[in-house]
Amino acid sequence: MSVLARINNSQSIRARVAVGAVLTTLTAGGVMGVVMQKDVKLDIDGQVRQVSTMAMSVDSVLRSQGIQPVAGDHISPALDAGVSDGQTITVNRLKTVTLDVDGERREVTTTATSLDQLLRDRGLRGSVSEANFVLGEALPVSGAEVDVTMPKKVTVTDGVVTYRPTVAAATVGDLLAATGKPLSGEDKVVPAANTPVTANMKIKVTRIRTMDTTVTEHIAPPEITHDDPTLVRDRKVVLKPGKPGSEEVTYTLTMVNGKVVKRDKIDSKVLTEPVASTVRIGTKPGAPFVPAGSVWDALAQCEATGNWAINTGNGFYGGVQFDQNTWDRWGGQDYAPRPDLASREEQIAIAKKTQAAQGWGAWPSCSSRLGLR
Repeated sequence: MSVLARINNSQSIRARVAVGAVLTTLTAGGVMGVVMQKDVKLDIDGQVRQVSTMAMSVDSVLRSQGIQPVAGDHISPALDAGVSDGQTITVNRLKTVTLDVDGERREVTTTATSLDQLLRDRGLRGSVSEANFVLGEALPVSGAEVDVTMPKKVTVTDGVVTYRPTVAAATVGDLLAATGKPLSGEDKVVPAANTPVTANMKIKVTRIRTMDTTVTEHIAPPEITHDDPTLVRDRKVVLKPGKPGSEEVTYTLTMVNGKVVKRDKIDSKVLTEPVASTVRIGTKPGAPFVPAGSVWDALAQCEATGNWAINTGNGFYGGVQFDQNTWDRWGGQDYAPRPDLASREEQIAIAKKTQAAQGWGAWPSCSSRLGLR
């Protein structure tokens, strides 16, 4: 028979009372244990975890979890505050951060949990160019080093467009990338892309691009020539016209700020062969042939209504109104005694010599009208 059974069977009231007291104590202890057990959340520098505890104060909870607060830590509620079920205890530990703001180093202490929070607290609206920890993660309690670049207003001339952004960027290259217009290919920038950005800096970007393009072009027909002593020297008469051919030509184009500045032929393929023309070339001695519609014809139209043989008796002769001295000075006597007696080509030959020596000022009024000076 067990002890309890013997006691229960005992007629001793004292024994039964003693057993009842023991059972009551055990039951009360169990109930009290259940009542004192609490589930709380610990938020340590933004990292949240849930713990079960029977601790009565915030300090006891932290110590039970191996957390030893130090001076400067931000703890909420206070260390001596009581703890209730479902409560959140927040601990933001003190951290030392070295900030390099545009080259100026400063050491600060903070209980901020993130770099963004620290920068906001310090009124720094710049961008982080470098840090000794993974950006986006909590600030390390062991300390951090952060390079911060503040926004600066600059003037950028990009090709033919000028704009004035305010950007937080460490270098010229970073700034252009931040504005959505990064350097690429053979682009050039002054100052250089690795130059640190300063306030009111002037930046000039030259955009250089190369591309290949293929076009169809005419091939000029070759000439089969025959000398003709009956024609004035250099005059050309077509006996049988030729026919141009065609070819497919590939060029490499170099463009600066959108304009083509260089065109290199890199390949060609003949599509249609040209047909040669047959021409007679004048060899007769005398002034060389000048095609109609030349600048001299325009000058003669202004000076003498286009009449190369005019002689009004006013001392000026021919299509471009030579006086006798000018005609003689530049060799006109080799062709004729007076300008109006010489051919159009002969007068033009002497006019070219006159223009080379005196400029278009030899015909002041008409050369001005024609825009020649």
